[in-house]
Amino acid sequence: MNGPSPSVPAECTSSAGELLDRARALVPLLRANAAETERLGTLPDDNVTALRDAGFFTLGTPHCFGGPEADFRTWVDVIAELARGCGSSAWVATLLSMGSHFTALLGDRARSDVWAAGPHATICMNPNPSAGGRAVDGGMVVSGRWRPMSGCNHAQWVMGGVPVHDGQGAVVDRKLVLVPMNQTRIEETWNVAGMRGTGSNTVVVDEVFVPEHRILSLPRALAGDYAAEHPDEPQNAISASSLVAVAQAAPALGLATAALEHTLDVLGAGRAVGTSIYQNAINAPSVQFNVADAARLIDTARMHTDRAVADMNQGVRERHPLDLATRARIRMDVGTVMRSTQRAVGLLLDVGGAGGFDLANPVQRIWRDLETVARHQILSPDLSREIYGRALLGVEPQVSNLI
Repeated sequence: MNGPSPSVPAECTSSAGELLDRARALVPLLRANAAETERLGTLPDDNVTALRDAGFFTLGTPHCFGGPEADFRTWVDVIAELARGCGSSAWVATLLSMGSHFTALLGDRARSDVWAAGPHATICMNPNPSAGGRAVDGGMVVSGRWRPMSGCNHAQWVMGGVPVHDGQGAVVDRKLVLVPMNQTRIEETWNVAGMRGTGSNTVVVDEVFVPEHRILSLPRALAGDYAAEHPDEPQNAISASSLVAVAQAAPALGLATAALEHTLDVLGAGRAVGTSIYQNAINAPSVQFNVADAARLIDTARMHTDRAVADMNQGVRERHPLDLATRARIRMDVGTVMRSTQRAVGLLLDVGGAGGFDLANPVQRIWRDLETVARHQILSPDLSREIYGRALLGVEPQVSNLI
């Protein structure tokens, strides 16, 4: 069932504690390079090398191909820790690791195509069916554009969505196709206010043949149907839609934590509250209240993340996809994470005053990164509320297939 077992680098056999320690050790580097990452619009070489060598681009790569195959608790904790240093770096690590997880659902022929030479091959992905494809003997021919494609500058493979139509033009399936990056081209289209360093540009494919063994059915992946094909890889039993949502929310935890840490450092160094009697801001009730509320909101986000991860781990233990009610609640948990971290960082900006928007102040970059991430479709708090409400009330149909 499993593919070949290449020589396994030490970083790929690390325990959960070792992976988390390695993530903590990278925070100073990522933090020091954060402004440069934003200026470049992509990760600096130092970040790429450090993240790749630590195995953080391939958290979902199976053990049998030399990868860490991190449990999801470790995955979330590692990504949140990386985001304490740099939101863009954490986001790229998240998306590339998602690519390794989805690639691991494929058969061993496709997995060998990617990882036979070693565990560090990386896969960027965007499941949105924005490219077109037609069936041919032995596979599909694909043309189109996938945007945004986070981490594409650092990937050797790309996995993108393609709709399948019936004779009347109706969509009857959605595929994920795996294509070598050297058969694509990248268009520089990423010019946004937040998460600038992710380099989430457009990947273009033009009449590229994709063999059948590199084609994945997205509905099957969302339903957990591929888990049975790799019975010794328990992480494949995670409901794919829940994985995508919680993994992409994980950077928000680290971003908000970094904002709180910076604010406490500034307050600890002593500063006055302008036009007030408070020569030391820590004595001001408004500062005390806002810091307390921000910490509470971050704790709230962590507790909801922990519950979502616990639900997902239960599905792994039982080797059974989660039911709709649980998956809808996970989406609601993710919405709560996003709204809570947004409010927390907003309160911390209030503490810092207008000076918090100085471009040398990391909190304004954290705020822009977080506000950008929170608008991601699968992280939308409002859509999450609608999904959860419909599930609780038994209203059909649901409003998204990513539940």
